[in-house]
Amino acid sequence: MRISLKSTMAIVAVAALVVVTAPSRLSAAGFGIYEQSAKASGLAGAWVARADDAAANWYNPAALVWLEGSEFQIGTNFINVGDSELTSSDPSFGLSQPTTFEQESNLATPSHIYYRRKLNSNIAFGVGVTTPFGLVTEWGDRPVTFSAAKSELATFIINPNLAVRLTQTWSVAVGVDYIIADLKNFSREVPIDLDMNPLNGPEVVGFTNLSGDGDDIGWNFALHRKKGNFSFGLNYRSEITPQIDGDVVFSNFGPLAGLFQSSPGSADLKLPQSLAIGFAWEGSRWGVEVDAVQVDWSVFDVLEVDIENNVPGFVDDIALLEDWDDSNSYRLGVWRKFGQNSELRFGLNLEEGAVPETTLRPSIPDSDRTAPSIGYGFSGSKWNFDAYAQTFIFDDITAVAGEEGVLVADYDSSVTLLGITFGRKF
Repeated sequence: MRISLKSTMAIVAVAALVVVTAPSRLSAAGFGIYEQSAKASGLAGAWVARADDAAANWYNPAALVWLEGSEFQIGTNFINVGDSELTSSDPSFGLSQPTTFEQESNLATPSHIYYRRKLNSNIAFGVGVTTPFGLVTEWGDRPVTFSAAKSELATFIINPNLAVRLTQTWSVAVGVDYIIADLKNFSREVPIDLDMNPLNGPEVVGFTNLSGDGDDIGWNFALHRKKGNFSFGLNYRSEITPQIDGDVVFSNFGPLAGLFQSSPGSADLKLPQSLAIGFAWEGSRWGVEVDAVQVDWSVFDVLEVDIENNVPGFVDDIALLEDWDDSNSYRLGVWRKFGQNSELRFGLNLEEGAVPETTLRPSIPDSDRTAPSIGYGFSGSKWNFDAYAQTFIFDDITAVAGEEGVLVADYDSSVTLLGITFGRKF
């Protein structure tokens, strides 16, 4: 890839910050993580109506009022990020023939903690700490690193809820979502041809990185109905937009270092509202649930970045087109009880990708996916244990020439998730 000095000056600020929009494929569309309970994940997330332990605080807090006593849960996921590759012959990145690149392997461990307590026959309280959005992605080979090198984002939501029984069958809940977002690493390389001679390779390869953090407050609302063997659930979570304040760091720019000095920067990270609806039937041994979940990723339309120390023509504020789509997922879960304590679970999730081909970048090759799951649970008088395994098989997708940083390429990916949750009733 050969970029002249003149063209580089116009895009180098984007090079530093474009990766804030570049989450890797963890599980849900965009950079969502729906896996916030091993029990729910063994059913492919089809758990909005059943929601029968402390993790209901996330999936449907209105169901908390039907649970007796108190309970504490803690769990984590193990996500092997990096089983992805791209093949490109994009001449704008200096590739003259199809070349395959493999993503670097990373282990992501989004975790969850819940506590619930029934206060009286009509009111229950719950609180959870979850990680519903996140990313980790890394590419080590040029020219892919000219689009994205390493990206890391972690979020934590503290979510207290109050559930109230309205009738013998209906309950409602409201809660507050306080989010903390931590951008740990967003980087890429920038090649520069100082003499503007396209026959020469880049004489300088600079490095840009952004880190920062921010917070915001949202809210959630839930309904639940339980009558006989049937249950219904609805869970809504509002849009939430933490402002990320941090630093843009430029390094290795050689004779251009004076033009690219580190600067404070900020960006609004738009996180979407979501609506989940589910229906469940549970018999003495068997049960089944079907859910539909919509996530309004179209809110992530433009990334606007304010750079404090602008150098006109060199480092400017950014308005970067993203143009994401809303995403729908359809989830099926089936469970079979054995004896008094054991349960085997199966699930299937069909989910739409959120990112259009014109804004696909190497660190976010999002696409439609199919995700089967299997899980096991043990429930004793005091202690509970749940485990699951799930594989996300992504449809092949091709990024097309469009926005800044898009490498025309074919992507082939899959992701494997494992998870455990421990619970203690009081």
